[in-house]
Amino acid sequence: MEGQGEGKKRERSNDSKRRGRGSRGRGGKKQRFQRKHFGKNNPDTWKKTSEDQNGQRRLNSDDQLAPNGGEQKKGYELTPMNLENKKFEEYYKKQQILGEEEWDTFVQIMRTQLPATFRINGSGKFAKAIHEKLTSELSSKLAAAVEGSGEGTDRPLGKVMVDGEEIEPPEAARVVPQWLRLAARVLAQRNQIRKLPVLEYFHEFLKRENDAGNITRQEAASMIPPFFLNVKPENRILDMCAAPGSKTFQLLEMIHANHESGEEPAGYVVANDSDAKRCNLLTHQTKRMCSPALLVTNHEGQSFPQLRNQAGEENTALFDRILCDVPCSGDGTMRKAPDIWRRWNHGMGNGLHKLQLRIATRAARLLEVGGRMVYSTCSLNPIENEAVVAEILRRGEGSFELLDVSGELPGLKRRPGMRTWQVRGRNGWMTLDEFNELSEEDMKHSKAWPSFFPDEASDKMPLDRCCRIFPHDDNTGGFFVAVFTKTKEWKSDVAASEPRGKSALPEEPAQKADATENEAVKPEPEGEPKSDDAKEDTTSKPEGQDNSNKPSDPPLRQKRWKGIDPILPVLEDEATKALFDFYGIDSAFPIRRNLITRTPHGCKPKRIYYISSSIKSIIERDRLEKLRISAVGVKIFEKQTNETVRTNYRIAQEGLPAILPFLTKQVFRPTLKEFVALLKNRTLVIPEAPPGLAKPENVATDDQAAGNAAKQDGDSSKSTGYIEKEHMLERPKISEESTLAQLRSVHMGCCIAMMQTEDAERLGFMFNGSPLALSCWRGKITVNLLTSSNETNQILEKFPEEVRK
Repeated sequence: MEGQGEGKKRERSNDSKRRGRGSRGRGGKKQRFQRKHFGKNNPDTWKKTSEDQNGQRRLNSDDQLAPNGGEQKKGYELTPMNLENKKFEEYYKKQQILGEEEWDTFVQIMRTQLPATFRINGSGKFAKAIHEKLTSELSSKLAAAVEGSGEGTDRPLGKVMVDGEEIEPPEAARVVPQWLRLAARVLAQRNQIRKLPVLEYFHEFLKRENDAGNITRQEAASMIPPFFLNVKPENRILDMCAAPGSKTFQLLEMIHANHESGEEPAGYVVANDSDAKRCNLLTHQTKRMCSPALLVTNHEGQSFPQLRNQAGEENTALFDRILCDVPCSGDGTMRKAPDIWRRWNHGMGNGLHKLQLRIATRAARLLEVGGRMVYSTCSLNPIENEAVVAEILRRGEGSFELLDVSGELPGLKRRPGMRTWQVRGRNGWMTLDEFNELSEEDMKHSKAWPSFFPDEASDKMPLDRCCRIFPHDDNTGGFFVAVFTKTKEWKSDVAASEPRGKSALPEEPAQKADATENEAVKPEPEGEPKSDDAKEDTTSKPEGQDNSNKPSDPPLRQKRWKGIDPILPVLEDEATKALFDFYGIDSAFPIRRNLITRTPHGCKPKRIYYISSSIKSIIERDRLEKLRISAVGVKIFEKQTNETVRTNYRIAQEGLPAILPFLTKQVFRPTLKEFVALLKNRTLVIPEAPPGLAKPENVATDDQAAGNAAKQDGDSSKSTGYIEKEHMLERPKISEESTLAQLRSVHMGCCIAMMQTEDAERLGFMFNGSPLALSCWRGKITVNLLTSSNETNQILEKFPEEVRK
C-alpha cells in the first residue's frame, strides 16, 4: 500500500508539471508558463478588481470598448472614468487658491484633455521651415475641411467636427503666446488627432520630426522654467532633476545660441537624475542636440557632490544657473494624467515636502553668489510650493532673495504666489501653535513638519513674487515657479537649520555628498546605466594608484563606479594618426585635445567622443571621481572594420557639425540634382574606380568595355568603361564631370557629401555658416548614405516639390 501511495504522488506531481501549475524547476524555482499551458477551455477574463478609496470601481477588461467602434463584445461595457474627487475640491477650496467665482471654470477645464503641444527646436536645422509649414499648410488644409462642410455633408457649416466636438480652424495651428516663440499647439485633444484625415497627416508629421530631433513634444507650462533662468552662452548650468530631458534640451539650445559651426560654447549643462533608467532616457532625448557641452550624471539631487579645486579646497562655484524642477504630486497635470483624480489625497504633497526642501537647499549651496536658481513644480499645493520657498528664505538668513519676474516673459498669464495657507496633517487641519503643543509621538503621527506652516517670518516675505499658472487661464497644465538669486554665501548647517519648534526638519548633512579619499567603491545599483562601450573592465588600476609617471596611462577618470565605464583621453598612436591624416584634420585643431573614449584602457576605442573644454575642466577637477557620469559629449567617430580602408573609424552624423569646418579631405560637393538623387535612392553609382584601388577581376578593362558597348546595338549608355554588370548600370549614377573630378581624390571609406553653397543659400539649407552635409560611405562602385532613412526622408521633404521630381 505504501508503494502504491508513493506512485500516486509521483503521478500527481508529473501531471502538475505537465500543466505548468505549481511545479518547480531547477533550484526550486517556479517554471515559466508556456503557450501550450493555455488550453481552449481556460477562460480569457480578468479578475474582478476592488473599489478605490472614493468608492469608484477600477477599470478592467469589462470597461473597454470594442475595437474600431464596432458592436461591443459580450462582457465589454464602457464605464467612463470618474473625474471627480471630493477630497481634492475640499482641500483646495480650503486653501483658497482661487476665488469662488472661478472654481467651476477651473474644475471644468481640469476635466478636459490637454491640446497637443510641442516645441520647435530653435537650434534645429529646419526650425523656420517647420514653423511655416505649421502656420500655413496645416491651416489651409483645415480651412479646406471647413469649406467641405454644410449642406449635403455630415458636418455643420463652417465647422470641423471630431467625436462631436468642434476643432477650430484655421487657428488650430498657432504660435502660443509670445513668451514661447517657436512653440505651437493644436486645439484638439490627442486622441482626436488620428481620427480626422488632416490631423492624422499632422500626427505622422509630428512623429517624423520628433524622431529627427526637429521638434519636442512638451506641455506648454513645462516650457516656462528655463526661460526664467535668463541663460547666456557662458553660463554654467545644473539641471538637478532633468529626466526626461525636455527642459535640458531647452537649456542646451540657449547656450548654443548664435554659435557658428565648429565653435563650442563657453558654458555647459550638467543634467542629473536619481533614476538610472531615466538617465538613459535623458541621454536619448538630448543626444539629438549633438552638444559637446553636456554631462549626464546619476545622483540623488539632495546628495549631488561638491567638487574640490586643484588645491584640495571645496569649490562650490561650479554653477551660476540651477534648475530645480523637483518631484511633486503632479496634480497640475491631471489633464494629461487623469488617473490622478482617483488616487489624489493631501498626503501626496505632504510626503514630498521634505525631499523637495532637501533638493532645493542642496542646490542653494552649489549656486555661485550672484547666480540664479529656479524652483518649480507641476503641483498646485502650497505645501510643495510656497512652504518650500519660505523655508529656503528662512534658512538662508539673507543669502537668498526672491526675485520679482513679473516684467519677464510678457504675455504669460500668471497669478501671484500665496502669502498664507492652511496645513492638514493626518488628523485634520491644524495651525503652527496647535502643532507645537503636540507631544513628540503625536508630531510623528501627524506626518507634518514645522516648515509646512506659515509664520510671522513668512508673512513678511514677498511670496507674491512667485508665479502660479492655472489651467483655465491659457488652456495649459498647472505649474508653479519661483526665481531666486544668491546674494552671499550660504550659512553654516548649524545656523541654517535652527528649529522653529519641536521636531524641526533636519537638513541633509553636507558631508553625505562629499566622498573622502578613502571611500570604498560603491556597489552597483540595480539598473545602473552603461555606455555603449560597456564591458567588464579587467584593466583598471586600484583606486588611488599613482600613474602620473606613465605617459601611456593618463586617464581623466579611472573606473570607480561599477557599471559605469571610465572616461579616458584618446592617445596619440598610429591608429589616431591615420585617422587624422585620412580626413585631413589639421594638427592644430583644438578638438584633438578634447577627444575621449569610454572603452577601458588597453583596448582600441570603439567610439570616440568630443567634449568641450568646459566639460573637460569639470572632469579633471573631479579628481576623487565623485561624479557618477552616465553620458558625456557627442559621438564623433565610430569604429568599423574594413581591410580595404585606410582608417578604422567613420564620422558619425551626430558629430559631423563639430568637425565639418576642419575637414580638408574626403569631402565632395555634388550638383543639386545628384544630391537630391542621393537622398531619394540612398545610393549612387560612381562610374570610376576610387583612387589607389586595383581593378577587380569582374571589372572590364577599357578595351573590353568598349567591345561590350559595341555588342549592345550601339547602346553605349549601359557601359561606363569600369562597371560591367548591367543591373548596376541601370541604377542612378553620378555623371557630372565636376563631381567625378572631386571623387577622384576621395578614397574608399567614410566621406562627406556637402551641398554646394549657392544651392544651400538659395533653398535655405545653410546651418551655422555651413551648407547641409551628410555622412556617406564610398565603396568600390557606389556611394551610400550612412544616415537613417527617417532622417533622410525628413530632409528630402524640406526641398521644394519641383526639386524633388
